[in-house]
Amino acid sequence: MTLEGRRLNAPRARLSQFSSWFQNNDYNPSFNNRYSVSFTTPNILRGGKYLTGFEYELGLPDNQNCLNYYADSVNLPSKQVTTGSITNVGSTYNYATSSTFSQINISFTMPRNHKTRLIFEKWVQLMSSDANQYTDYYDDYVCPNLYIFKWERGGGPIFDLPESFRRILERLGIDEDRVARYKDDQLVGLYDLRNVFPYNIGSMSLTNEQAGIAKMDVGFYYERYRFYGQDEFENEGRAYGFAGGLSAENDLQYNQFNSRS
Repeated sequence: MTLEGRRLNAPRARLSQFSSWFQNNDYNPSFNNRYSVSFTTPNILRGGKYLTGFEYELGLPDNQNCLNYYADSVNLPSKQVTTGSITNVGSTYNYATSSTFSQINISFTMPRNHKTRLIFEKWVQLMSSDANQYTDYYDDYVCPNLYIFKWERGGGPIFDLPESFRRILERLGIDEDRVARYKDDQLVGLYDLRNVFPYNIGSMSLTNEQAGIAKMDVGFYYERYRFYGQDEFENEGRAYGFAGGLSAENDLQYNQFNSRS
């Protein structure tokens, strides 16, 4: 095929076409400041086995809020493909052998009661205490699922009008269906990290200079992760094997966050 023949099917990058295309809500640029995180509780932090109380249950509202609201920045997981190489005749080529995962880091803003620090200090202490040479069972100290939810502005359920505002519209004779209403954020992705545990609690700096917000970095290892997108763009097929989808113990109904009503 000649170069002129290839020109007919070559993609173009006209600004007018690009502007028209990305105005579709699904293809707007993504923002990096819309996310939330949720930890499931490892067995060693559950009350009744190692601890007499339930202060470290990660599902408690205050603990959950510390780990979600104060997650100041999150490094999303990455994936690498390991390869081998082969040479028959001519150039060497590579082939895939497996896939590996890197660690992730979450930077937490520290609450004044330092509960975030307490949680991770207790987690590491029970996982591998510095008072002896023993390490707990793997299945007991890992967090079964760490969920990282990715949200985008608008596109979610429409906010209901407050009853007081509806009465005002009624007195003014205005049809509430004609009033513009905001939409909640739309859930567009879910990172499900399996069997997570902290391997590093970062240092914190104290100073006599100008006051600032205290932050703490925590590094996590994990076995694997799965990324789930919206149903209209998702097709898992057989890529995740027989154990595909969310775990039975921590079932999340993904589309409940994206009701179109």
